[in-house]
Amino acid sequence: MTSLPGLPLNEPTYLRVKRAIIADLVAGELVPGMHVTIESLTNRYAVSHMPVREALRQLEGEGILHSLAHKGFRIEAITEDYIRNIYDIRVGIESMLAHRAVEKATDADVTNLRRMHEELNALIREGKPMVASRENIEFHKRIYAIARNPEAEFLLEGRTRVVRTVADSLGGYTPDVFETVIDEHEMIIQAMEVRDPEAAEHAVFAHVTSARDRLLARMAMSYAPQHASMAT
Repeated sequence: MTSLPGLPLNEPTYLRVKRAIIADLVAGELVPGMHVTIESLTNRYAVSHMPVREALRQLEGEGILHSLAHKGFRIEAITEDYIRNIYDIRVGIESMLAHRAVEKATDADVTNLRRMHEELNALIREGKPMVASRENIEFHKRIYAIARNPEAEFLLEGRTRVVRTVADSLGGYTPDVFETVIDEHEMIIQAMEVRDPEAAEHAVFAHVTSARDRLLARMAMSYAPQHASMAT
C-alpha cells in the first residue's frame, strides 16, 4: 500500500490520488502498458472509490490513461512529446495572461508581486525546493489572476497539473538552476513594474520554454538508468 502525498493538506483527495499516480509512474512503480482498476488503486492508496474514479477520469482526459471497456484502464507513457505538447499549451496561455496582467495591474498588485518574488527567491536560495515549488505556483497564479480571465486560468490549471507533479517527483528545483529561475522571474517583474505588456509576454514565454527544457533534461537523466538496466 502506498500512502498519498501529504501536502498540500487542503487539496481534495482525488487530486492527491492523481498526483500519487503520476508520481508512481515517474518513479517506475507504475509502468506504461500496466492494467489498473479502480479497486486496485483504491487498495493501493487506501482511499474510497469516489476519489480514485475522479482521478482516473481526469487522467484519461489528459492522455495518461486509456479506458478499457469494463476492464479498467491501461497506463500510457508520459513521453517527451506529451510534455512538449502540454508546454505549448502553457506558453500560449501564460504569455497572453501576462500581457493582460500588465494592462490591468494596479500599483498595489505590482508591489505585492515584487514582495512575493523576493520571498520566493529566499526559499530557492535556502535550498527548499518543494516549498519553493509550491510558492512558485502561487506566484504565477497571482500574476495570471490579475488578468481576470478565469476561463483561461481553468484551461491552464487542467493542463499543468501533470507536468508540475512530474517536476515535483524529480525533486523540484536543483542548485544549478537557482539563479537562472530567479533571473527569469526578475525579468517578468521588471516588465510589470515598467508597465510593458509585450516585455512581460516575452519574459513569460522565455521562462516557460526554459522550464520545459529543464524538465525534459531531468526526465532524460532520471529515465536513463532505468533504460540501461532494462537493456542489460
